[in-house]
Order: sequence, then C-alpha cells, then structure tokens
Amino acid sequence: MVKKGDKDWWVEERAARERGFRVIAGIDEAGRGPLAGPVVAAAVLLPFGCEIRGVRDSKTMTPEQRERAYEGITNVAEGFGVGIVEATDVDRLNILRATHHAMRIAVEALPNRPDFVLIDGLPVHPFPVLQRALVKGDGRSISIAAASIIAKVTRDRIMADHDARYPEYGFARHKGYPTPDHLELLRNHGPCPLHRRTFAPVAELLARENLAEGGTGLFATDGRRELGESGEIVACAHLRRLGWEVLTTRYHCREGEVDIIARDGPTHCFVEVKARRGRAAPAEAVDSRKRARLVAAAEAWLYEHELGEVDCRFDIVEVHFGSDGNARVNLLMAAFAAGE
Repeated sequence: MVKKGDKDWWVEERAARERGFRVIAGIDEAGRGPLAGPVVAAAVLLPFGCEIRGVRDSKTMTPEQRERAYEGITNVAEGFGVGIVEATDVDRLNILRATHHAMRIAVEALPNRPDFVLIDGLPVHPFPVLQRALVKGDGRSISIAAASIIAKVTRDRIMADHDARYPEYGFARHKGYPTPDHLELLRNHGPCPLHRRTFAPVAELLARENLAEGGTGLFATDGRRELGESGEIVACAHLRRLGWEVLTTRYHCREGEVDIIARDGPTHCFVEVKARRGRAAPAEAVDSRKRARLVAAAEAWLYEHELGEVDCRFDIVEVHFGSDGNARVNLLMAAFAAGE
C-alpha cells in the first residue's frame, strides 16, 4: 500500500473497486500553459496496492525526482498510454478541447481497456470510458499522480529534443512556458513552428508584425475566414492589454459557438468578434438569432466547467481594418443580455 505519511493514496481506486470496477486507469496532462510545444496526456494502469517510491503530484517534484519516479512507474505499471496533440492542433481546437483529445488518445493507447478512469480536473465529454473527475486529483489518487509524472516527463523530453532543432529559443530550459527568458527570446527571434499562434503574447507579436507590414500575411485582404481569424487575434490582444484573462478562443459546441471566453475581474465574458473592412457597422450583424446561439453556447460552456451562479456578460468587439493596414478596436461591453 502506498501512503504519504498517514495519507491513503488508494482511496479513490478502492472506492471504484467497491463499485465493481477492476481495470482502473488514472489520467492527467502536462502542457496546457506553455506558449510552445504540444499538450501531452498520459493514462496509467497500476496493480492495485503496488508500492512505488516517490510518486506524488509532478508539480511538486524536481526533474530528477520525476525521472526516477518515471522509471519506477513504468517498471511496475500494467500499462500506460500517451496522447500528444501538437501546437497546430491546439490552435485549431483550443487548449481545452486539445487536452481532452490528448486524454482520449492516451486511454485508447493503453494495452488493456479500462472499465473506469480517474481524471484530474473536470469531467471530459465525450469520453469512451466511465469516469470520475477529481479536482486536484494528482494529490488525491496514486493513479492520477503516476499519470501526471508520465505526462510531464514525456513532454519535457519532447521539448529537450526540440531544443536541438531550435536552439535559439532555449526550450530545454523553460519547456515552452512563458518565462521572462522565453518571452525575451520570442521577441528577439519571433515565433517558430512550435509556437501556439492563438496564445498571447505570440498572437500579439504576430498582430504587431503583420500590422506593421501593412496588413499582409495574417491580415489577408480577402477571404472571410482569414479576416475573422485576424479579428480574433487583434481582439484577444486588446482584451489582454485591458487586463482581461482570455480563457479560450473559438469555443464550439452543438448549441453554437463563442469567439472568445474571457474573465474581466470576477466576470465571465462571452465575446463575439466582428471584423470588417469598409464602413459596415459590425455589431449590427449580431441579430436575435445569433444572440440566442451565443447564450446557448455560453450556458453549455458554464455547464461543462461546472460553473453555476457566476457573474456573466455578453460583449461585442468590433475590429475595423482600414486600407492603411491598421486595426481599430471598439469594445461594446454588456452589448446584450440573455433573453433579449
């Protein structure tokens, strides 16, 4: 039995076994916060009650401790699987969906299909196996803690390999996280193919570079999709300069979609971005049908993240691209209310 002091690290696995489950996997991820590189998830099957020295939440461990624990886990585990989603797909899916996708890949990579999984954080939907989500699960479940170590060590090794390909960015040191060192190197060299284009300050750097070049490249002169993506990048950069925390972009669900979900202090803001050239009034395009879909998508996101009574607001960001290549931004706060 593995314990940390008087703490029973097997309590969640034991509870699952008492419900009749026998093949129980822990799942965790690494790499949601970096500006570069993949997000990596791991799924681990441990023999019930096995002893593994030094296993705990990977964030509390040194790199050397994680490497030793990694060897102990892989020597004892009945199996483990890894899911890797690259930066380009993080940009395409958004980080939350990319993380969930990596988790599904990891569980499918296991040699034995589990009949129950313990997942760090909030529930993942859809998921191919029955699940129990545990907030801060890497400090509550030995299986999740083991998965956190496998995911973290795997990702660190990937970033060390990338350091050889892009030595000017120092990926072996900071692993893509937004450290002062990384931010300075990013400003000096610009983004490389590993950087996540939808993450600030990468998006802001790209926006400044393209606007300085007269609106070429990212801010294309034609193409509705390119114009919309350019508007979202400019809008995100503007909101971050205001001190907002951008939680996700391009959130899609069956009910609808939201261009940007952000926090303005304690308020969750669901933002529609309207980018235009010429003299059109962008906000006029957000009609009653569009508003209803925005509200429905916002409700789905709140439910997905288990957020009940929270302060919410629906905003519109107008981005007008002039012929000079400059973007002018107009933020309409509380542009409409649910039910309007």
